[in-house]
Amino acid sequence: MRVIMVAGVLAAGLSGSPALAQHVHHNFCLKTGSAQECAYDTFMQCEASKRGNADFCVQNSPPQNH
Repeated sequence: MRVIMVAGVLAAGLSGSPALAQHVHHNFCLKTGSAQECAYDTFMQCEASKRGNADFCVQNSPPQNH
């Protein structure tokens, strides 16, 4: 039984499971009030997503653990 469980875990790990996907760092964040959404690769993408005059785009800091 243990061999079957180990084989299943290995197969799941090699299949590209979303749980093992690497984090994608985006370069810009949209700030809306107290919320922040860092999902934009370019400043223009961020600017196009603004919904009001209080929204603004800022550069996302580099990841700390790389």
